Amino acid sequence: MSIRRLGPEDAQAFRALRLEALTESPEAFGEDLSDALDKTDLDYANRLEMGDNFGAFAGEALVGILLYMREHGPKISHRAFLMSVYVQPAHRGTGAASALVAAALDLARETGVGQVELYVSSAAPRAHAFYLREGFAEVGCSPRALCVNGCYHDERHMISYLDPLESAPAAG
Repeated sequence: MSIRRLGPEDAQAFRALRLEALTESPEAFGEDLSDALDKTDLDYANRLEMGDNFGAFAGEALVGILLYMREHGPKISHRAFLMSVYVQPAHRGTGAASALVAAALDLARETGVGQVELYVSSAAPRAHAFYLREGFAEVGCSPRALCVNGCYHDERHMISYLDPLESAPAAG
């Protein structure tokens, strides 16, 4: 298993894996399969250029993805987000997901990000447990954030702090 950043040249493989993710786990992602099907390889290539995105490879085959987006601006540049994390079922339990998250957290540390955030669907308890094991803490919940086939799913907001939190100001 190897991890590397994805670029526009990976658009076709990324598109195929993204469509698989939306088919296999529609309740885990905000994007709808029908919208994703309408996008071209060029759309996916452009998406890969927007952030620092990682792929897990078994040989030459892309088997896992993680999209990483850092906020910009003086008040929010300490934050980054993990999105669209997916590993093919045959490669779960191999360390691929942990390696993808580690690559993103390493990048965050290298670039001075203080916290990495994500949202995980209540319909994905294994993913929630995974993020807890990876050091993320649940800090909130968005009730009914997703509606898939008439069923509502909450999204849990999770954070991994990469820098020590500043002390709260003393009451005065």
